[in-house]
Amino acid sequence: MPPFRRTLVPATVLTLAAALLPATAPASAAPAEATPGTVTDFGVQQTALTVFEAHYGTGADDRPVVYGVQMGSPGVLSVTDPVTRELLDTAYLPESSGAWGITQSSDGTVYAGSYPNAHLYSYDPKTRTTVDLGAPVAGQTVLYGLRPGADGRVYGGTYPGAHVFSYAPGEGFRDHGRMYAGEQYVVDVAVDPTRNLLWAAVGTAGHLIRLDLATGEKRDIWPETMRGDANYPYDINLVGGKLFVKRNKLQGLVLDPDTGAVLADGFTMGSRGTSALAPDGRSVYFTSGTDLWRYDLPTDTVGPVRDAAGTPVRSDGAGIGFGFLDGQLYAVIGNYGGQALRYDPATGASERYRLPFPPQALDINNITAGPDGRIWTNLYINGNLAVLDPDTGTATNVGRLGQADGFGWHGGLMYQGVYPYGGVLVYDPAQPYRLGTNPRELFRLQPDGQNRPIAFASAGSRIYVGSTPDYGLWGGALTVYDTATGARTTHRNIVADQGVISLAVVGDRLWAGTTIGGGGGTVPRATEAKVFTADLVTGEKTAEYTPVPGADAITSLVAGPDGMIWGLADGEVFVLDPASGAVTHRVDVPGRSSGVADELVVSTADEHVYAALDGYLHRIDPLTKDVRVIRDAQTYRLTQDGQGNLWFRNGVKAANGAVQYGSHLLRYVPEADDCRRSDLRAQVYAGDATGVPNRYAERGCTVNDLIRDEASWDSHGAFVAHVAAVTDDLVDAGLLSGAEQDAIVAAAGRSNIGR
Repeated sequence: MPPFRRTLVPATVLTLAAALLPATAPASAAPAEATPGTVTDFGVQQTALTVFEAHYGTGADDRPVVYGVQMGSPGVLSVTDPVTRELLDTAYLPESSGAWGITQSSDGTVYAGSYPNAHLYSYDPKTRTTVDLGAPVAGQTVLYGLRPGADGRVYGGTYPGAHVFSYAPGEGFRDHGRMYAGEQYVVDVAVDPTRNLLWAAVGTAGHLIRLDLATGEKRDIWPETMRGDANYPYDINLVGGKLFVKRNKLQGLVLDPDTGAVLADGFTMGSRGTSALAPDGRSVYFTSGTDLWRYDLPTDTVGPVRDAAGTPVRSDGAGIGFGFLDGQLYAVIGNYGGQALRYDPATGASERYRLPFPPQALDINNITAGPDGRIWTNLYINGNLAVLDPDTGTATNVGRLGQADGFGWHGGLMYQGVYPYGGVLVYDPAQPYRLGTNPRELFRLQPDGQNRPIAFASAGSRIYVGSTPDYGLWGGALTVYDTATGARTTHRNIVADQGVISLAVVGDRLWAGTTIGGGGGTVPRATEAKVFTADLVTGEKTAEYTPVPGADAITSLVAGPDGMIWGLADGEVFVLDPASGAVTHRVDVPGRSSGVADELVVSTADEHVYAALDGYLHRIDPLTKDVRVIRDAQTYRLTQDGQGNLWFRNGVKAANGAVQYGSHLLRYVPEADDCRRSDLRAQVYAGDATGVPNRYAERGCTVNDLIRDEASWDSHGAFVAHVAAVTDDLVDAGLLSGAEQDAIVAAAGRSNIGR
């Protein structure tokens, strides 16, 4: 499996939600004293709303309801009344973190398809009971695009196997196989129960498969000129005998479902597909930008819906579910605020309102420590930004940003790398938060084929950004941005077919680490990750190294406390000499690589190197390279504050390796260190070289720290006596041998210190 494979998140979900309700404020955690050697849990940082998809259906006693699937810990299926605007039920989807698809079958059962366990859940509206039906296809992590068929059957697609499956009560699951060899996503399906046909939207190379459910015959009807294009079909709906397609870059198409002939194009569709056929027998509704649009089936014409005064009807965001009640159109709008729309085609009247979807504790996607000691967190997919004051234990929701896959700081400003459009934004925490002006967008990398700005570093007036490619593409980039002039240079594919995921400025060079992974839905073309150096002014590559042959990714690079470059590659720590590029040490640490979240930190509190991977937190002695396990679970997204305290989120690792339920922020305070900025010379010096390896003694002090040969001494004899006394204690403690003591005292005796 290629590294850094992420769940495919539609641009609709992440970019087109309209004005949002503030997230519910989390309960404040009582501030805890920063006691060395302890972990403090500051609790859930934010509860917020992420509704992936909504389905208008019927509840108990045929009551009209909206079924929504939400991100949560675990995932949630919520039931609301679109007319009375009440929350009727909140059902949980055990072992999941949410669901991308929801539908109601012809027998009234509601089905949700989850991630990261790729299970199908049934919900009975009459009894309000939820059943985990299990995995339709083994080895999958996401189910997409649930649609009803005949006789209570439902259909859906999978990732990463690009299968289509069905489920029917009394029969169970049926695997209809992989829809296209080499592809990973079936992101939506459409079904014609009368003709026993199904259409599967396949990404990321772009295919639209027409499947005969009776014979198993598959035919690609995606227009030939679009095949292989990473702008693949994303949402599909069969309405009135025509196939409506939204491509993942939001272009809309209407196709003949049998031939793939284009019936209409040239419009934008932001919604999760379209409505069903309206009661008038000719209208199909969807959203485009922040407006409601209509497609007229008989004439194949499309345009904005207008009210009685001729003004476009605003939706204020992307529709994620449509339904008709008493001749009126209802829609859930956006993913994060519970917005909804009612539109009456007879009068042109419309209303925008909110539905009471229940906010949930959501996973922290990224963490960064500000120069003022406050800790910033960003939510996965939802994108809300919050800040914690460690002194009070209070977390405050600042506002919506978007999913930040990278953070950096320079000159007191926060630089933010936002998925899925590859945006790089700058934010001044001293000024009021207002998305668009503070933070404001500096540039976006999607035109350069990038969608995740992950790694940040800075030197002088320049910011450096490492990024990974968009879905279906290969080749990351290194971007140099000059904050003084606004000039930007992006070096695409700076290491062939590899993404740039770690950066560190050391001396007069920029050091960078890569991943062999391409964008989502691709298979790696490269075979081993690289470290490269680049010119700090131009960003041009100056050298390239292979520190760990065969490694898939170099997820972290840091300037070590010993003047060396330390890196983390596939769960192995390496130490590289910046003068020669030679690797001097390789250290296996417990745990396996868990992707881009694996991090190294050199603590300013005790100059040890800390590694977080696979839930572990390790403390590595910079002299001996010995590894000590601090935590063996629930440690992800490591960073540190200015005092050297380590911050991370929790998380539970599922059987398939996915990490869930990471909504808590925690702090580890390193053990007491009486000798900050220790003398880390490789051997002990007592005014002269001793040949004895330097090592840590107690309370963070090395032998060199205790010898103190840099201090001023009243006499040579006083210095030698001090060395003798110190080494006596170290021998008694078992930290030095007698022979080593003799060598150190002898070096002190022949030195010129105190003479």
